[in-house]
Amino acid sequence: MQKITVEPQTGKQLGRILFHGGIAYLTYSAAEIGFFYTGERILADIITDEWRMDDRQQGWVGVFVGEDEEPWKRFPLEAEEAEYLIFDRAEYARYKGVGAEQLPKTLSVRIAKFSEMAFGMCGIRYLLADDDAELLPLPQRKRRIEFIGDSITCGYGIEGVWNVDIFNTPQENPYKDYALRTAVALDADYQLVSWSGIGLITDWIPPERDTPDETILMPQLYPYTACTLSRKLGIEPEPWDVSRFLPDLVVLHLGTNDDSYTRGKPEREHVFAGAYRDLYRKVRQNYGDVEIVCCLGIMTRSLCPVVERLVAKLRAAGDEHIHYLEFDGQREEDGIASDWHPSETTHRKAAEKLTEFCWEVLREERRQK
Repeated sequence: MQKITVEPQTGKQLGRILFHGGIAYLTYSAAEIGFFYTGERILADIITDEWRMDDRQQGWVGVFVGEDEEPWKRFPLEAEEAEYLIFDRAEYARYKGVGAEQLPKTLSVRIAKFSEMAFGMCGIRYLLADDDAELLPLPQRKRRIEFIGDSITCGYGIEGVWNVDIFNTPQENPYKDYALRTAVALDADYQLVSWSGIGLITDWIPPERDTPDETILMPQLYPYTACTLSRKLGIEPEPWDVSRFLPDLVVLHLGTNDDSYTRGKPEREHVFAGAYRDLYRKVRQNYGDVEIVCCLGIMTRSLCPVVERLVAKLRAAGDEHIHYLEFDGQREEDGIASDWHPSETTHRKAAEKLTEFCWEVLREERRQK
């Protein structure tokens, strides 16, 4: 078999991927590498870190083949370095209930990160492919959309049940959350910059604490490809090259964790609004007049008026490319996932609302042009 090093030009890449020391690190949730493949088998040599020792917080990888909406393989990274079977034509044919000869000669294969960057490093050292097989890039979709968010955007606990399960990476699935559902509905390629518990001025804090937790904040992460991973590797964080992914839409879904500290206090809400404006300015600096949709409301709602007022002020100041969308709050009859996080049903409803809103934003953009 031929050994293929994953480089920036290998296949089609989604999400922020960090290349260092000949290794391609899949960073945030739903980062992936995809290609058309004509061979019989593919293996991937993948490294991970100390989280492999905790079976509730290991890195998880999924593999999608063809037009399948569900991964045909999904597995934890249990060894510091190991070769994992990514695709086997005969095995995949059995999984589909057909003969291998009935499969198309060329199939798309996507290697995707299911767990978030906070847990389980996922570095692809190389792929092993058939000697005569080709890896051809997948086509680009019509649009591009970037999501900046917290645990909701990571798909935290989406496959778990409230009061039964506590957070674990085996139940984390960004491919079932509102963000990727919206991207698929918009026929858009996607990039997630998301981290559970994160905010703009504080991480989530318990009710008994009354000071912000500034351990990891979105303003620290967003300018870099993979700030925390770089530090773990002992290298300087690499500034993200925005030319690698120029979106048509940016969705900001932040404030849920800040709410744990602001608690309706005007002076704290003012600080939050200032940090939100600063992130907005960074997005504008990166992408010019990209359409920005600011969302909130699924889990907490007290900061919704703050974000809505800020968006109104920015529009009144002349920015017609920023918009506010308030999600419906989650309901117990729709199910509640791990640690009071939204269920798959709630994510689906949020995606339907966001998709409809984004279509209207895009139509309005076309009318203005």
